[in-house]
Parts: sequence; C-alpha cells; structure tokens
Amino acid sequence: MIRSSIRNKLVLFLLAATIVPITTSIFITYFYTKQSVINETKSTNSSLIYQGQTNIVNYLNIIQQTSLFVYNDPKLFDIVEHGLTDYLSDKEVFRGMQVMSHSIKEIYQVYLHVAKSNRSHLILNDRTRSEAIDSEHIPELEPGQAWLEPSHRSHDYGLNPFTPEYVPPATVITLHRSIYDVASKQVLGTLSIDVNLDVIASISEQLYTKSGEELYILDDKGTVVYGPREEQIGRVLEDRWVPYMLGLPEPKGSFEWKGGDFKGIQLYERMSTPYMNWTLVKRISDEALYQSARQITLINSLVYSLFLVVVIAATVYISFRFTNPIRKLIGYINKIQSGHLNVAIDLTGGDEFGVLARRFRLMMQTLNDMILREYRLELANKTNELKALQAQINPHFLNNALQSIGTLALQQDQRKIYSLISSLGKMMRYGMNTNDTVVPLTMEADYVKAYLELQKQRFGEGLQYRFELEPDAAAVKVPKMILQPIVENYFKHGFDSPERDGSILIAAKISGDGRMRIDVSDNGRGMPQDTLAALQHKLDTSWQARFDGEESIGLLNVLARLKLYFNDHARIELENVVPHGMKVILWIPLNQGGTGVESTDR
Repeated sequence: MIRSSIRNKLVLFLLAATIVPITTSIFITYFYTKQSVINETKSTNSSLIYQGQTNIVNYLNIIQQTSLFVYNDPKLFDIVEHGLTDYLSDKEVFRGMQVMSHSIKEIYQVYLHVAKSNRSHLILNDRTRSEAIDSEHIPELEPGQAWLEPSHRSHDYGLNPFTPEYVPPATVITLHRSIYDVASKQVLGTLSIDVNLDVIASISEQLYTKSGEELYILDDKGTVVYGPREEQIGRVLEDRWVPYMLGLPEPKGSFEWKGGDFKGIQLYERMSTPYMNWTLVKRISDEALYQSARQITLINSLVYSLFLVVVIAATVYISFRFTNPIRKLIGYINKIQSGHLNVAIDLTGGDEFGVLARRFRLMMQTLNDMILREYRLELANKTNELKALQAQINPHFLNNALQSIGTLALQQDQRKIYSLISSLGKMMRYGMNTNDTVVPLTMEADYVKAYLELQKQRFGEGLQYRFELEPDAAAVKVPKMILQPIVENYFKHGFDSPERDGSILIAAKISGDGRMRIDVSDNGRGMPQDTLAALQHKLDTSWQARFDGEESIGLLNVLARLKLYFNDHARIELENVVPHGMKVILWIPLNQGGTGVESTDR
C-alpha cells in the first residue's frame, strides 16, 4: 500500500521528518537530564553528608571533652586517684558527676568506677548510687584510651535500682574513658557517659528525605548507630552492601548498588577519631534520584506532543492537498481505461497539476482522433487477413473430400453418394460464407461432424468420434475453422488404421478462471517427445510470422486466428496421450479483453 501511493509516501516521510527529530530530542534530553541529575545529586549530597558528619563529630567531641572533666576537677581526680570512700568524698563524687550529667542535655546517665576502692558510682535523674562491685560492663581499655560504644539499650552497670520510680531503658551511645595517672601510667578507674540519640537523630534526619532515601550510621563492624528503622538500631546490619562499603579504601565516595529491593546510588563519609571509627551512609533509590529528570522529561514530552499533534494535522492536510489532484487524475485515467475515452476532465488550477490536467485533456483529444482512424484501418486489415486465411484452408479440404466421394461412388450405391454430397454441401456453404467470421462453438462442431461423416464413409467402422460440449461452452462464439484443421492433422499424421481403429474426442468446458478449454484427443501414432517440444516452442514464440505452404494449414494458422480475435492470452498446448495418441488443448480467454461471448455481440 505504501509503495503504490504517493500520498502515503508523502505522509510517511513528513511524519518521519517530524517525529524522529522530536523523539530523538526527548530521549537525548531525558538521558542528558538524567546524567546531570546524577552528577548534581552526588555533588549536593556529598556536601550535605560531609556537613552532617562534621556536625556529628563536633557533637561527639563535646561529649569527649566532657569526659575529661575528671582531670579538670582536682578534688574529683584526687578522690579517684587515692580511692577515698568517706562521706565527704562520696558527696564530692556526686557533685562532679552531676556537673557532667548537666553539661550536655542529652546525657542519660554517668557511671564512674574507681579501681583503688573498687567502688562504682552511677548518677541518673540527679540520683546517685555508690556500691563496691566488680562490674562486668566495664570495657578493658588502655591507659588514657577512650572508646565510643555504638547504639545499645541502657543498663544499670550491675548496680541495684535506686530510684523510687521506674525508669525504662533508653537507646544510647556510650563514651568509655580510661582514667589513669599520667606519670605512672597506672589505671585509676573508668568513666562511662550514656548519651541519648536525640541530637544524632536530629542531625541525621536533616540529611535525607524518608521518601526514596535512607541514612545509616554504622561502626566498623556494621552495627547500626542510627538507621531509618528503629528496630535496626543497635544490631549488626546483614545486608550485602555493608561489608562491600566497609571494605572500600577511600575515606569518602559513592557507588551504585542493585540488590535485594534497592536499586540506586550510595554515598558514604568516614567519621574517624581516636575514640571511634564510624561511617555515615546515604542511600538514594533510582525512583527518587530520577524523579526530577522524569518530571522535566514529562513536561518536555507534553509540550512536544502538543506541537506534534499540530504538525501531524498540518502534514496530513498538506499531503491530501497535494495528492488530491493526482487522485482525481488517476480516476479519470481509470474511466478512460474502461473505455470511456470522452470523459470530461474537470481539474483546474494555475499550478503544475492544472497544467498537467490541460495537457492530458489535449492528449486524449488527439488520441481519440488517432484511435478512430487506426480502428477503421485495423478492422479492414483484419477482415482481409481472415479471408485470406480461410481461403488457404478450403482448397486442401475440398481436394480430400472429392477424393473420398469419388472412391465411394465406385464402391457404393447412389443413396450413399447423395448423403456424402449433402455433407459436402454443408461444409462448402459453411466455408464459403465469409460474412460470418465468428460463430457459436456448436456451429463449428456441426461443421466438424460433417467432415468426420465424410471420413467415416472412407474408413467405415474403423473410425469412431464423439463430442462432449457443455451448454455454456457451446454458446461461446469463436473464429470459424479452428477445429477442422486439428482433426484433419490426425488423418494426415496420426491415423494408423492397420494397427488399431481410429477414435477422436472433442470436449469443451468453461474453466473456473474465466477461460474456455477445448480438447481434441485421438488415439493415433502421437509424436516423438523432442518433436512435440519443438512444435510447442514454435507455437509459443513464432505465431506472428507469415505462414506459407502446407504448414500454415495446421496449428499455427489456428493459433494466429485465435489471437487475432481474442488476445495474446489465447494459447495452444500439445500433449501425448498414454498409451497411444495425442491431445491438442485450446485455451480461449473470455474476460481478458478478447471477444468471447459478450464482445462478439457488439
């Protein structure tokens, strides 16, 4: 359909010239925007988590500075150093621990263990408890070492509850510090400060949005200090990306991750101090990462689609506007092809199509005049040629017929001679009537029957024939003298009376493809296959040549007249019949521009 229509080609070309650039622009814009968003997101979030980790480290440094209060308070340090246990010493320890617990709002409780007296002190809600106990919760630290324990549930460090009301445990981080004598490097005790996660959580929540993003603070073992889900805090995160990220050598960076239910990029920043080695990780899903890119692309697509609809409408209008005159001209040509040569071509305009229509109208007028003259000339030529062809056939046949009648007159009585003469008279009248060059097939068959009757008188019971003509085929008009030359060839070349009795079958029918098929079959000697092929080739290629001599009486003569009366689709096929004989098949087109049933009535 596209190959055969200029309109479709034009529409397709204009649409392609419009859609392809716009679609390409949309894709390029999307991918460029996507990459720009990725780069911008990495840059912005890297700065953001850097600022976040700075704030968190600064806050933890304040806690670390608070843990040095023991060294900065001479009285408290003296009690720890000498292991004093009197009433005043306990009051002084309470005072110092109270100062530390109030120095930072988020401090949950403060625990102090004095090694020399083996006493533990715990302050919670401004209440203190002192007891001689070996606490299992005291980590083993080097002299002067500080260590920040990641998030965990608070506990009483093995001391009995001492507050009248129940205080539920909280999730805290704990800074443990080993108190030691600088000169002797002797460990004097351990200080532990439990701090709520409020400030860390507040800082972390400013670094990400909960829709499509996640933020983690992990220690060097993968324990969650802070996470987007409360149940994860204090536990080792088992996800596969955790060991991968912790194993990266760079102190900060980003990487893509596609695993589990997460696909996106992850940015990390190490938080390394003498008392901790944490990592701040921000995870951004593809959905959140490309949301702005999709929004920009959607807006561009809507704008492009609007313009595309306008362009498509204009393209279709222009295509129809340009091709409509061509369609009209094709319609006029179809009418002319169907035989209406005087059709009125109503196509005006000053453009190229109007000029083409006027030139075409002038050409048709000239052609009409030429066709009228050529038709009359061709009609006269065909009539003369057909008469000449008929004149070639009659003398040969009359000579053979007269020989048969003369022979029979010597052998039979006069009644049979009369019958033969009657048959001969029918044939002569049929052949000599040049006014009717086209007759119904049934009349041609009667002519052949008369001819066969004469031959039957010659060969007696040694010759049999029959006709099988369908009624529709019998009414079809055909050129005269197309069957008799074929039957005559049988007696010339194929009849073999000493070997077997002769038999001829003439059948005609209308085939399903609009052609009439006439079969002339005999049981004669047939023809060698190479000779048959050579004759078939001659029929297919040389029928237009001028025929001279005896050869023109046969099949070439018949084929020439069929093509003159019908068209080039008329054909003769030759076949050998098994076990003996030959078949000649005539194919006559009835609806391909020839005469046939309808055209002969004009």
